[in-house]
Amino acid sequence: MTVTLSQLLLIPLLGNLCGILACWLYYQFRAHPPRIMAHRNRIYRCQVCEHVYLDARDVPVARCPRCGVLNEAVRT
Repeated sequence: MTVTLSQLLLIPLLGNLCGILACWLYYQFRAHPPRIMAHRNRIYRCQVCEHVYLDARDVPVARCPRCGVLNEAVRT
């Protein structure tokens, strides 16, 4: 197998460039993690069964999905 001088220089150069690109991508995603879109859900805690649930509707009280009791929002 014969290798020319240009191939002898090009293969390690491309390998190093790929490694640098991989490191750059890793640190870019590590420094800026994807953000989770926060919705304006209200948090409710049932007074009867202690179930904690979210409701996206803009209502002062919501029905518990587990037992059906109406509860006020803990946090908006």
